[in-house]
Amino acid sequence: MIAIMLRDVRWRLASLVPIAVLLFALEPGFHQHEGFDPGAVALGPLGISAAVSHLAALSMIVLLGGFVSTDRDRGYSRLIFAHPTSPLAYYGTRWMLAYLLSFAAAVLFLVLGQLVAWGTVLGGWSGLILPAITAIVYGGLIAFFSVFLPRGDTWLAFLFFLPTFFPQLLNLALSQAAPTVRQTILLVLPPLGAFQAIWDGLLFGSLEWGAIAFALLYGTALLAAGAILLTQREWP
Repeated sequence: MIAIMLRDVRWRLASLVPIAVLLFALEPGFHQHEGFDPGAVALGPLGISAAVSHLAALSMIVLLGGFVSTDRDRGYSRLIFAHPTSPLAYYGTRWMLAYLLSFAAAVLFLVLGQLVAWGTVLGGWSGLILPAITAIVYGGLIAFFSVFLPRGDTWLAFLFFLPTFFPQLLNLALSQAAPTVRQTILLVLPPLGAFQAIWDGLLFGSLEWGAIAFALLYGTALLAAGAILLTQREWP
């Protein structure tokens, strides 16, 4: 089954290459043209964990987009569940495979990015904590949308990703909003503040356990909600 799932996502995996190239081009740490400065922590191996986490998030969205809704819309579920297969086990396996592939992509980006930009690998392994958490958050988001919505889950998840990539635009959009509206929107969106706190902590050599717990709670709550909806849904 794993081999079949890998074959099904082969073109989606290929689409991660241009995304990684774009993130490499946009990451300032990879373009220190006056020479690498070990004192600039935010531009070093730990600092680039932000770009690595963006790749992990987009990987989950790309690999899982429509993974439930498309099966249901096109009738694939009739073939899949014509045999005694649990929807939760089947889609759970697909989710876990996507998570492992996303994390593997993050590791490759961390290593190859340093080799291309700096000619050597300087570390930053603890920075992989951020993409590992980010993948859970956006994996939970796309899983919930794909179960809950008949279509359009990929685009909606991507819209939810944009504030993570462009937080300044979110702050500008909410600058004139009422406090209650602002708080509601920030509560619904992925935990941007937690991501920032985790990244800041990594730069200073500490783990922000409160921020880590909050981000994991957000992602796992969405996963749990998606799993509950999945088990309650009637399959053809």
